[in-house]
Amino acid sequence: AEGNSSFFTHYSLLITHYFYMLPQLFWFSRQRAVKINQNYIRALVTSALPQCLAKARYATSSLPSMIEVSFLNDRAIAKVHADFCNDPSPTDVITFRHSPELGEILIGVPTVVGHAKKFHQSVDHEMALCVIHGLLHLLDYDDINENERRLMHREQDFLLQHAISMSKCASI
Repeated sequence: AEGNSSFFTHYSLLITHYFYMLPQLFWFSRQRAVKINQNYIRALVTSALPQCLAKARYATSSLPSMIEVSFLNDRAIAKVHADFCNDPSPTDVITFRHSPELGEILIGVPTVVGHAKKFHQSVDHEMALCVIHGLLHLLDYDDINENERRLMHREQDFLLQHAISMSKCASI
């Protein structure tokens, strides 16, 4: 019995330590055109956070302690895309690491709605996938070449499916 007690104490300490490494997410909808279920998206992304950390690209990769997630209209995300990427077109996800403490994930809602239709997914599913994509960028993944893009997409698909399965287990 003493061995089990030691195991559970150690396990408890690991879980507590892991919990405190999770970033705080701050959610903002800065668009009005598309109704999204922020509670569902937030639940999936929060469920995916521990696995995201476990999938960090490098041993030195980490998430900022605070991450702002903003849902934007086409005009707003196109302006950011133009200002920081020299591309004036709207896009689905833009990610910034401002400091070790602060990150930002911008979601282009109309573009994501188009992706949802194209890939036969719900808008909320595609929104959660884009936020997870942004988290992976903050964990040093990149999608600038085909091999990296495939790796990143494989990881984000796994993370979202894991979060969905965890949310189904929690609702049983």
